[in-house]
Amino acid sequence: MKNIKINPSRKAGFSLVEMLVVIAIIGIIAAIAIPNIGNLNDSAKTAAAKRNAQTVSSVLNAAIAAGVDTSGWTTANLLDKAQTGVSPLTGAFAGKTFTSGPINDTEESAVANYLTWDDDNKQVKYDPGTY
Repeated sequence: MKNIKINPSRKAGFSLVEMLVVIAIIGIIAAIAIPNIGNLNDSAKTAAAKRNAQTVSSVLNAAIAAGVDTSGWTTANLLDKAQTGVSPLTGAFAGKTFTSGPINDTEESAVANYLTWDDDNKQVKYDPGTY
């Protein structure tokens, strides 16, 4: 086996210039990524509101199909109906409660933006493209 001599004046490690280049690259990547993280939060909130609105629409339309009385329903009170629950008075589902469950207070106004009550057709309309 050969002996390999190591020059004692050459030490392992990074030079100051190499370290500055790496720090500069990390800084550039961070400057690009940080604004996108803020947009992810907004898009996540919008997606959650759309999912909740779709759930409310499905639940209330299923309740209507089961025979729930829709007199007095308006676009403004759809979330209240879905969260407290509605029950048909007659038919196979009499006494059963259709409910979406609670929706976070901060999300309620966003969810309401995607829902409308169509009084002519007696149905809840979900429009994901409104906002």
